[in-house]
Amino acid sequence: MSKASEHYDLVIKEDGIYLSINHPQGGPRVTKAEINELVDAYGVKDLDYVTLSDAMKSHEPEVFVKISSNTSINQADESAGIQVNPDRMEAYIVFQAPINKGKEMSSEDVHNLLTAEKIVTDNDRIVSILLNKRYGKRMLVAVGKEPTKGSDGFLQFHFDKSNLKPKPKIMEDGTVNFKQLGMIKLCERGDILVTSVKAKPGEDGIDVYGNILPAPIPKEAANIPIGKGTVLSEDGLHLVAEQSGQLLLLEGKINIIPHLEIAANVDNSTGDIEFNGQVTVRGNVVSGFTIKAVGSIEVHGAVEGSKLISTEGSIVLGNGIQGAGRAELEAAGDVTAKFIEGTKVTAGGNVVADSIMKCNVKCDGSVTLAGKNGLLVGGTLVAGERLVAQTIGSPMGTLTEIEVGGSPKELVKQKELINEFSKLKMEYEKCDKAVSTLTALRQKNQLPDDKKAILVKMINTKMVYRDKMTKLQEEIDTITRTLAVSTGTVSVGKLIRPGVRITIGNAQISIRDELSNCRLRNNGDKISIGPNL
Repeated sequence: MSKASEHYDLVIKEDGIYLSINHPQGGPRVTKAEINELVDAYGVKDLDYVTLSDAMKSHEPEVFVKISSNTSINQADESAGIQVNPDRMEAYIVFQAPINKGKEMSSEDVHNLLTAEKIVTDNDRIVSILLNKRYGKRMLVAVGKEPTKGSDGFLQFHFDKSNLKPKPKIMEDGTVNFKQLGMIKLCERGDILVTSVKAKPGEDGIDVYGNILPAPIPKEAANIPIGKGTVLSEDGLHLVAEQSGQLLLLEGKINIIPHLEIAANVDNSTGDIEFNGQVTVRGNVVSGFTIKAVGSIEVHGAVEGSKLISTEGSIVLGNGIQGAGRAELEAAGDVTAKFIEGTKVTAGGNVVADSIMKCNVKCDGSVTLAGKNGLLVGGTLVAGERLVAQTIGSPMGTLTEIEVGGSPKELVKQKELINEFSKLKMEYEKCDKAVSTLTALRQKNQLPDDKKAILVKMINTKMVYRDKMTKLQEEIDTITRTLAVSTGTVSVGKLIRPGVRITIGNAQISIRDELSNCRLRNNGDKISIGPNL
């Protein structure tokens, strides 16, 4: 910085450097030390020391003398540098002060500097910075704008989805109240069931270089789960009940099934029941009669040697079933009953009861004996996931066969995939043979022109067959590994008695001595027995 003051300074002209002194009236005179410091600061060369000395001795109030013929001095214009944060959302300018009356930067100079650095800002900010300039300090000169996230689309359900799958009420003491089922969820025609809320786009951002920062693309709402008895509104945003009836969630879709309620028994007065919806029976189902329903079946009374089939729903029996070896329960969903005796049970979901005696049970889910007795005695039981009970077997050693961890549906699917793979393999081999024959002719230049297109087509077909076979084999291998290493378990709160045979995946064990409060699982090559934690 210049050491000049209002009383003395150096003036640069074309022919040299001049010293200007203005002694303040009545004040102290300018000292030789002050002038020497000024000359040193400017870096004056070829100094005329005699003239300088005479000027310092002069008593004139104003002195203006030439002290050097060299016009070179230490002087620098004001300068600035730009610093940009790594995220490119803020840019700063740092000013360096001018030296010895160097030129200060104008707003145009700052603008040109920013343009050279490709920084985008507004003129008001430049003016403000110049008015509040601080040398050597970072001053914010440009600010980017972060992109704003919009909102994802979603499906708004206007009912409690948890009520669509009926289940009995579990009491505080752990017992199950099979009478308070609460399984019916009804709607009226015209009810709005689901609304599709559209995604809202965000706003793009921009960095200090003017680059656009795209806003994240929000997810659109899933497809509205339109099922039977429902219809989309004209704008496609609402799922509306087309009819009154029961709401069912089937294969991820909302369905409305009409509801049939029988106030008395199913017997000679009603005959067999077949209904495209849900059936509720307030009385009993007498031996020999059949109820077949698309929706769920709920029986509040007793069920004897009857056949109950729910093709898309569940079966709930408030007072259980005494089948005497003639009854059948078949449900796409769960089977829930207070007790099940002498009955063939097939369920796509879970089976829940207080006791199961002398039955043939197959389910893709779990079997839970949740009541006070929690008893399983006799017959066979196949569960895709697990069995939970208090007591298994009887003091008389009744044969009770249990298999868990192998889904019946997976076994069927595995067989279907294997058959499909075999058929594809036959077609692949035929195609491969044809390709080999045509290729041999082409290599001998004996392939007619009309056969060349056939060869290309056969090669493409062969590749398609090969890709399909590869995918099928992967599916087959996945199911095979799942069945070979089972995660199924058998959990017993009280006793497993002798006479019980348990298969878990590829391992089997026959119980010869009583086991208590234990859990059985497949550890890879055999069944291990541990505490029922």
